[in-house]
This record gives sequence, C-alpha cells and structure tokens, in this order.
Amino acid sequence: MALAWSWGPAMLAPVALNRALAAAAVAGARSSDAAPLGAAAFQQRKWQPAAAARPPPPWALRVPASTAHFSARASGGSGAPASAAPAAAPAAAAPAAATPAAAAAPAAGAPGPKLNFDDPRAVFKQASMADLVRAYVVLAVCRMDPVVRNADALLRAARRWLGDRAAFAAVRPTFFRQFCAGETEADIWPTIRFLQANGVRAIIDFAAEDDVESSGSNQKPKHAAGAPAGAAAPPDGRAAASAAAAAAATDALSRAEGVVGRVYRYEDEAACDKHVSIFRAAISTAAGLPGPGFAAVKATALGNPLLLERMSAALAQVRELFARGDTDGDRAVDAREFAALYRQLLPHASDETVDRAFGSLDLERSGRLDIVDWTNRVQLKHFPALAERIRQHGTNTDLSRQYVARALSSGEVELADAMLGRVRALAEAAAAGGVRLMIDAEHTYFQPAIDHTAKALAREWNRDVPIVFNTYQAYLKGSFQLLMEDMERARRDGYRFGAKLVRGAYLTCLRAMLREVKEGGAEVMIASHNQDSIELAVSEMARLGLPPSGGGVYFGQLLGMADALTFTLGQNGYEAFKYVPYGPIAQVLPYLVRRAQENSAVVQGAGTTRQMGMLRAEIGRRVMGGGLG
Repeated sequence: MALAWSWGPAMLAPVALNRALAAAAVAGARSSDAAPLGAAAFQQRKWQPAAAARPPPPWALRVPASTAHFSARASGGSGAPASAAPAAAPAAAAPAAATPAAAAAPAAGAPGPKLNFDDPRAVFKQASMADLVRAYVVLAVCRMDPVVRNADALLRAARRWLGDRAAFAAVRPTFFRQFCAGETEADIWPTIRFLQANGVRAIIDFAAEDDVESSGSNQKPKHAAGAPAGAAAPPDGRAAASAAAAAAATDALSRAEGVVGRVYRYEDEAACDKHVSIFRAAISTAAGLPGPGFAAVKATALGNPLLLERMSAALAQVRELFARGDTDGDRAVDAREFAALYRQLLPHASDETVDRAFGSLDLERSGRLDIVDWTNRVQLKHFPALAERIRQHGTNTDLSRQYVARALSSGEVELADAMLGRVRALAEAAAAGGVRLMIDAEHTYFQPAIDHTAKALAREWNRDVPIVFNTYQAYLKGSFQLLMEDMERARRDGYRFGAKLVRGAYLTCLRAMLREVKEGGAEVMIASHNQDSIELAVSEMARLGLPPSGGGVYFGQLLGMADALTFTLGQNGYEAFKYVPYGPIAQVLPYLVRRAQENSAVVQGAGTTRQMGMLRAEIGRRVMGGGLG
C-alpha cells in the first residue's frame, strides 16, 4: 500500500540549491516529451551522475528567503518555539559507562577548558606497538598523492593480477584494519571495547558500497552490497509492490559522462528491502551500547539513485516557482502573487480554483507564504495531476514545459513512497532502541532528495528526542542558510532538531547550533577533523554553560583518523564518537578508496602531520623505554 505523503518536497535553503547545481542543470536539459521507461529498464539502467562542469541554470542562483524573515514572522504558526521544546529523554543524557565522569556544567560565560591535544602518551595509551606502526605507515601512504589519485586502478590491477586472496591479504591488515572495524558485526566488538577504554563511543556504519562508473552503458549493474549472514528481506511484499510501481516510472533522460560517484549500487527494489535488514542489525548493535547510540544510513541503499536525482530536480522546481512568484522581493508570496504565478501555468483557471489552491497552502490564513510555508505544503504527490492539467490546458511557455519535464510521474511517486517507507522503518527501529539515526550526505546530484527525506522523518520522529539527524556540509556556501531554515521549520512544527555538521568553516553554523542546543531545541554532532573547530566548540559550550556530557553536543571523527582529537575529548568527559565502518572487504574497498580521496586534504593537512609526529614520538618513547607492547 502506498504511503501517504504529508511532507513538502523542497525543504532546502534557497542558496543551498548550489548543492544541486548539476542536478538542476540536468533537469533543465530534459524535454517535456520524454518517453516513459519500462520497469526492467528503470531497474537495470546504470546510474550516471551529471557532469560537474555543466553550468547551472540562472534560476538556481536566486535567493528567495533570509534568516531575518524567519525571526520577524508572526507567532501564530502551528509550531512551538525552541524554548518550549521538551527536555531530552533520560537516554540522551546518559554518558557511556566507560566515559570519565563529566564535569558539572560551567557557568555561562566561563572560559573554555584548555584541552591538551598534543600528549602522545595519553592519546595512544591503549594502543599496541603494532597499532602505532600500522597507523603511521598507512597515513604516510595516504599522503602520497599519486597513490591516492590512482587507488582505484591500483586495487583493480592487484585483484586482476594477484587474485582477490592475495590482494585482500595485503589490504586487510593495513588499510582495512586502519579504517574499518571488521567484516561482520561480531568483528567490530574489539574495536568498540578499545574505543570505550578511551572514553569514546561508536557510530555503527555498514559501509559496503559499490562504484558508479562513468560509462554510458545501460547494462545491468552489478549486485548491490550484500547482507551479513542471516539477513533477509522483509516478508511484507513491498518488493513486489515497488516492482509494479516501477513500471510507470519515467526516464530521467541521458546521463552526462565522465563523473564517478560512489553510492550503493541499485539492483532492484528487493535489494533495497534487504538493506533495511542490514541497517536494522546495525541499529540493534548501537542500541546495545551504553549511552545514546548512533547508527549511520545512506539513502542510496534504500532507493534508486536515479529516482533521487529525479526527486531533486522536482524539489528545485518548487523553489524556482517560489522565486518566480515573489515578484516584489519581500521573500514571501502573497495571494496576488500566487494568482499571477498560477495563471502562468494554467491561464484559464477560475478565481475560485486559484483561491482554493492558495488557501490549501495558507493554513494560518495570514495571506502570505514564506519559503518554509511553501516548501512544507507543496507536495510531490500533487505533481503528476498538475502536470497533466498543464499538458492539456496550460500554456506552452518555458515555465510550463520546465514544470512538466521535472514533475514526477505517479509511478515515481509510488517508488518514492516505498523509499520513504524504508527509512521510516529504520527511524522506528532507532526510536525503539534509543538510537540516533544519522543520514549521511552523499552525491550532490541527489542530495536535495536526501535532505528532504531526512526532514520528513525528523518531523515524524523528533517530537521528544531528536532521533533523525541530517548532515550539513559546512563548506558549501548555502549551508548556513539551510541550517537556519531547517531550525525554523522545527520550531514551527514543534519537533527537536538533530544535525551533524561536517567539513568547512564552522563558526557561524556552529554558534547557531549551540545556541539552539542551549535553548533545548536541538542536538548536534560536530564531525570535524579540524582542531581549531573543536577548540571553538569547546569554548562556545563553556560560554553558553553547556556541560561536556549530557547536554546534547557530540563530537565525531572517522576511525583511524584524528585520534588525538577524539581520544582527548573522550578522556576529558566529552561525548566523543568514532565512525565504526564494517562490511565484507570486497564491498568495503570502494569505501576505503573514497575515504582516502575525499579526505586527501585532511590526510595531507596539518592535523595528520601532527598525528604522525605524535605517532613517531610515542613509537620512539616505547622503543627507548622498552615498552614495545
């Protein structure tokens, strides 16, 4: 049975459309008379991301909202203010058993504690000599740019000429051991116990991935990431229903060549259902750990990436309609502007029809809609019917052709319902186990659809405790606007906001998030490998009177990297986490390559130079002191 959608299709910040420039560009190139694609072709067609170099359409750069407008909005909305948000559940405040007792919350305005991130003896006190040597060698190799650039080719050559057994024998005790915790759930427990001894907890992450290659072939993709032993597809018939829905799904037209993205490889809807079981197992593991557990999921494991890109194009279309409707530039669309916009698509619509359409969006009867109202209430499920009306009775303008080309078909809406149902099942399991579910950022061409899905589930599951965390990439210039918009959305709709901040300059995003945490309306995972960002966060926490533990602020770094940051935080009572990836080695190899390539700047930067210096110092100390264990 199709799931009813109560979520708006474009919960993205205006400037955050820069995150979907390539998706918008591809969508802009689509013609309105694209032929539908059959079920088999939709499921088997190889996903090809759009070329990053293609310029965005001009409308993608318009900014129809600002944070100032949110604060000035009338208070008659349906949501509760952040200050009225419920207090965190007890599970949220319980630190891990192995974590040192957290200090009392500092008085607001007090200077932050000075943490020593440069003490190798303290940082590596739980590591063996073999661990230290392996870490040093692996990080040194990752600093070799030719190796990182050609990692894919080197691995393929090794597997071709040496065979998988020999190739994996070289990778398993080195790169795999450094960045992954094992191949099965049972394998990860030694790593979890090692982290707990340092006051650090685990974010459980099934990391099996597959390459999305840059050929123009439409051949059937290889098998999707496999399940651990014992995992099975849910016996609820969703796969059959989704396969039937796929018969009506439309073609996303040609893929631009030359870009390689790494995602879960889509095989069919049954494989997506099987991934639900895999992620449920990870959530179950996280639920058994002390304190609030975290599990990470990837949307590309739960739906067709091609569908995600089609959704992203539709989401961008909704924002473009808002920008076109706001003719006076006041960052809102009033009834007059809405009527003018509506008649650009359906010029013969009656006044009664237009008024009824506006009233269905203006629930507060304020006579105007800002970007949060607009994106909350314009729903993807309405797209097919409106597109058909435009085909039959609408104008033949660029706008109408663009709308028809980007609107999802009824089959695509059903597939999107199925994908939402899978993520909803994981959110339900996470809520039952007291686990935070972090939805990872992925390829920019379908990131808008991933953001949209995360917000839909946050509205449903974050009422008392922020269960669903979305990821915000702070290095993208639209991230602050996106963050402000989503926090305002949570306030209006009366749920608590969960966010993971990654990469980039954290100052504005971080301060805004910590203020929201202080007000009781949010929790944040600060996922940074930058020591300055961590020190800033610690200082801001002290200034606001937020305690190191139990206050809704978490720190996270990748397994095998930035150990000085994670272990120092954990040993000083902060809620510190490591991403703990696991999966069959053959399927985790793309993750290892991506980890090296996406973090090459981190690996080659000052933080890794410092970590390697600390590793050398600790190795030397143990050699000179005879402590080789």
